[in-house]
Amino acid sequence: MTKENIVELHDVTKIYRQGTIDVPALNGVDLCIPKGGFAAVSGPSGSGKTTLFNMIGGLDRPTSGSVVIQGQDLSSLSQSALAKLRLFKVGFVFQAYNLVPVLTAYENAELVLAMQGMPPAERKKRVTKILTEVGLKDMMHRRPYEMSGGQQQRVAVARAVVAHPTIVLADEPTANLDSKTGGALLDMMHSLNEHHGTTFLLATHDPMVMERAPRVIHMVDGAIATDQTKD
Repeated sequence: MTKENIVELHDVTKIYRQGTIDVPALNGVDLCIPKGGFAAVSGPSGSGKTTLFNMIGGLDRPTSGSVVIQGQDLSSLSQSALAKLRLFKVGFVFQAYNLVPVLTAYENAELVLAMQGMPPAERKKRVTKILTEVGLKDMMHRRPYEMSGGQQQRVAVARAVVAHPTIVLADEPTANLDSKTGGALLDMMHSLNEHHGTTFLLATHDPMVMERAPRVIHMVDGAIATDQTKD
């Protein structure tokens, strides 16, 4: 583990068993993500993007190889230690939103901070600010079923970044948004990246995301085909 990298994958392989057949999802992936990095991971469906994110987020374990987050080899951590790492160090934006349906936008965004034990006054300040920044100031008290898909995605992004995690893993964060709203979300992510040092890794098919990402990692058949950093 080098000082500059907060995420390192070393020869990571993931094989899923389907009946009597072994299905490889990742094939010997080596990857380093430096602190403060901003990268997009592209590739066709089935290329391994989601599995890669599950490895980095500690949601799944590799069949072989190692995943290291800020000096911690995830394979050495218990389930409770992995849960704590996800709570304090990793922000998730899922393609299916994964919002709690009985909670309002405000309460969904506040949930991580409450679980961290942050005082109510600081939680209110953080949540109000982030929901305003993503254009949901007047929708804070609506529940997911009262919001459009794009609005729900904005709540999901707000929830992921409100605690200023070490890294944010976003699976297709602009998929349900129009170009203007998607661009505004990317602006917000870039601002957090620049001013707070939050590291972003985005799985995407969106040309706009790839165009604006300083680094684009392209995956094919569970392996990294190209890894390009722009000038």
